[in-house]
Amino acid sequence: MSQEKFWVLLTKKLSGEASAEELKELENLITENPGWQYAIQNLGDLWNQQPPADHMQAEDAYMLHLHRMTEMSIPFGDSFPELPPVTARNSIRKWYWVAAAAVIITLGYLGFSKLLSKTGGEKPVTQKEVNEISTRKGSKSEIKLPDGSLVWLNAGSKLTYTKEYGQLNREVSLTGEGYFDVVKMKDKPFIIHTSNINIKVLGTVFNVKAYPEDKQTETSLIRGSIEVTINNRPSDKIILSPNEKLVVENEIFLKKEAEKYNLKYTPPTVSVNKLKYNQEDSTVVETQWVANKLVFNDLSFGEIVVMMERWYNVVIDLHDEVLEQTRMTGNFEKESIGQALEALKLTIPFRYDQTENKIIIHR
Repeated sequence: MSQEKFWVLLTKKLSGEASAEELKELENLITENPGWQYAIQNLGDLWNQQPPADHMQAEDAYMLHLHRMTEMSIPFGDSFPELPPVTARNSIRKWYWVAAAAVIITLGYLGFSKLLSKTGGEKPVTQKEVNEISTRKGSKSEIKLPDGSLVWLNAGSKLTYTKEYGQLNREVSLTGEGYFDVVKMKDKPFIIHTSNINIKVLGTVFNVKAYPEDKQTETSLIRGSIEVTINNRPSDKIILSPNEKLVVENEIFLKKEAEKYNLKYTPPTVSVNKLKYNQEDSTVVETQWVANKLVFNDLSFGEIVVMMERWYNVVIDLHDEVLEQTRMTGNFEKESIGQALEALKLTIPFRYDQTENKIIIHR
């Protein structure tokens, strides 16, 4: 029943028709079922899309999926929520879009379960035990874990944890970048696994940047204390203090770079540095993305291009080694991708061609 209530409350929230009590109830359901964050993100994107000129197309899709559920003997009837009546034409169109999406997701889940029961099979362990929350390029999301800890995921990131989270352990795996505000639990330390490092904390605020394609993995401590172990040096433990940042070079990136530029490969280095602060407002540079600011400090143009691809959800080809190695400092907040590129051209001359979300940069 809670899942059915979730669909009703979510669609009412998206249409602006939910009361304060209903919004609170929805928040509680999301807290109890953090795995629904993916559905929330996708339905929110769907709601904000321009609906088709003829809403009958959406209505037909909605009815088609109801018919398929009937054919598969999947009960919905009274158990599936009846959509509240609305009068605005645009709202009606969007109701059908969201309802159709809800039916598709429910159909996929129920249909798969029913198929397994007919064949005598069981759901794979990973399907039952792992929650996965991801953000696409060009988007971010905020997550509340079952223990109350908060996580902000940057663009192109993924967070996974098992159903035992908060009960037997508090372990998560991160690919990409996340800002963590962890609830203190002395008997259950909070542990983050990335491809290069593992981080252990009791309760603190910190940022982890661990994109596989980046040159470095970084852990920036804002408040509290954390213990970091490096995967290829398990016996070494590094304790960070507030305002410190651990930087570990990514071995895969270094090997690719050495091969690309015909350089001698050097093993990854590990360093502990101080956090960087903006002179204007004393904010931490490493966590500016949480405030919707893309900030880069003395990075190569090649590294900045990778950040911009994630930030703006575009594909950028940089066909010039000199440009790629040129270092720059700057920040963007409300600028479009075109405005950002024009601003960078003031620092280093270059030309670019853009076709939809594909950009080619050259001199």
